[in-house]
Amino acid sequence: MPAETEPPPQSEKAFTAQDVERAERRAAAARERAARAGLSAARSFEQSALQHERVARTQDWTVEQGVPHTDVHRRSAIKHRQAAEEDRKLAELKRRESEADLASDVGQ
Repeated sequence: MPAETEPPPQSEKAFTAQDVERAERRAAAARERAARAGLSAARSFEQSALQHERVARTQDWTVEQGVPHTDVHRRSAIKHRQAAEEDRKLAELKRRESEADLASDVGQ
C-alpha cells in the first residue's frame, strides 16, 4: 500500500488551463517554425533547379564548341534539365504545403 506522502502517478496528475494554454502556444510556435522551414526548403529546391539549368546550358555551349564526346555532354544536359524540373516541382509542392500550414495557423 503506498504511503500517504507519495506523489500520484504521472497518469493521475491534473493539468491546469494554464498548462494547456502553454502547450497549445508551444505547439502553434512549432507548427509555424516547421512551415517556415518548409518555405526555406522550397527556396533551396529553386536554387538547385537554377544550378541544374546553368550546368545544362554550359553543357550545350560545350557541344557548340565542337569538343569530342558530344553525346556525353548532351546526355548530361538532358539529365540536368530533368533534375531542374524535378526540383521546381518539389519547390512548388513544398511552398504550397508550407503556405497552407501558415495560413491555417493564423486562424487558430
